[in-house]
Amino acid sequence: MRAASTSRLLDLEELVPESARSARNHQSRDSEDLAAQLFASLNTQLPGVPAALLDSSDHARTEQPARSAHSILAFSFGAQAATVSHLKGQTSVTTPAGTTEAQQPFFSWLAENWSRPADQAAADGDPDQPPRDTPRFALGWVGWLGYELKRESGSADLAGTALEQSGLPTQEASLFRATHAVVIHHGTGQLELQCLDPSTESDWEEQVIRALARPVPAGSAARRVEGGDAAPQGTAAVQDVAVRDSRSTYLAAIQAAKREITAGNSYEVCLTTAVTGTLAPGHASGVDLFAVLRARNRAPFTAFLSIGETEILSTSPERFLSVSAGGTVRSEPIKGTRPRGATTAADRAMIEDLRTHPKDRAENVMIADLVRNDLSIHAVPGSLRTERLCAVETYPSVHQLVSTVSAQIPDEVPRARVVADAFPPGSMTGAPKISTMEILQRLETGARGPYSGVAGYFSTNGAADLAVLIRTAVLTGTPGARRFHLGLGGAITADSDPAEEWEEIRTKSRGVLEALGAAFPDSAPEASR
Repeated sequence: MRAASTSRLLDLEELVPESARSARNHQSRDSEDLAAQLFASLNTQLPGVPAALLDSSDHARTEQPARSAHSILAFSFGAQAATVSHLKGQTSVTTPAGTTEAQQPFFSWLAENWSRPADQAAADGDPDQPPRDTPRFALGWVGWLGYELKRESGSADLAGTALEQSGLPTQEASLFRATHAVVIHHGTGQLELQCLDPSTESDWEEQVIRALARPVPAGSAARRVEGGDAAPQGTAAVQDVAVRDSRSTYLAAIQAAKREITAGNSYEVCLTTAVTGTLAPGHASGVDLFAVLRARNRAPFTAFLSIGETEILSTSPERFLSVSAGGTVRSEPIKGTRPRGATTAADRAMIEDLRTHPKDRAENVMIADLVRNDLSIHAVPGSLRTERLCAVETYPSVHQLVSTVSAQIPDEVPRARVVADAFPPGSMTGAPKISTMEILQRLETGARGPYSGVAGYFSTNGAADLAVLIRTAVLTGTPGARRFHLGLGGAITADSDPAEEWEEIRTKSRGVLEALGAAFPDSAPEASR
């Protein structure tokens, strides 16, 4: 997949001519929303093009600026554009020349099309490159891998199981080749322009300059939401909201999961359900809805992806796996949640309760141990490290308990194999992973789709950075008939209280639903399993 490409690092002031600077508010250009503003402008210039914004939307507020140092805007157009989709063992690749299909596992295809180039060793010592353990974007493949790819990681579909697919994409994974990109380096105020075809470098720079020069309308939907309004244009963006499982049905599934734990078949079962709906008239733009979610729920792995008719709108705080060009792999599983308090004192009390609660710490430690096992499969002996355990991180709507595990992988190990052996995220399955996924296949009443899968990039330099798709809305369907899907879940342990677990589902839904003017449907119809 390695091809000639260009990369140019420029200051924002160098990119924007004086005439454009005078036409655009300087504070707006340098604001924390530059990435979203630039992406929206470029997306307008490139309608229908596969596109992604992998955005550290919390970069101006985070206590960990190194993790939120960059935002990536990626697009696929021109002679080298390509998209890849996968469904149940069949991988399809579409280019300007047409579509080819092959019976091939997805991770096998990825291994053939993403690897560490032989000349990367020299670049690892380049003082202009980031540290050896830090992933760096360099074009490549961008997209999402859905949870149902678990069949390639040792959890086959159970015979006779038919899961509801309402509102989900038909694909199980979807990627595009990033032919053009902008990387915003928040700490230095620089923009890095990348393009796969060197002959298009000047055209791409001009296109980015035009997008930067376009003023952002005052009083945009995102700014109104951050100022307190619930939804764009003062109306609910999602209608016909329904929860897949009634409260009694979900509580019964929790009790069944606890019986599996008592029987010794699992230690922790990450049970999920979903809220579905349709987009209200006048709210067909996924980019606009994403701006609303982004403003309300800033996080290090905020992401918008548009490939075909599917749009992913994610405000994820969780890193599934990063791989640096130098071979450092890092995972940051989240397990344990509390809502924000109404006052400073109440907020501090929530933090302290989360930090010290035995059940939440047990959940987190079990998943950290599972991640250690996943990374140890390929780790250089002695390199596996737990960098932090059960640390509290705070976000606009919740507090979360987070751990960080890292390891070094040998150069000769295929990087796609490392990703496959850690997939799906352990924080979304439970432990042990394989037997617990089989339990989930029996207990859950619908497919998960992109939710609890991952999204991010696989770069030509051998690096990757993938976030867990939580706090994620999925939009599918044709214009005028867009469907909405929001996955929700929680970890069930032996001492879980079913009523409290249901309340956790409601808490997790608020960050997305309230931003879109919707509410969790407490009056869901009771249904038998």
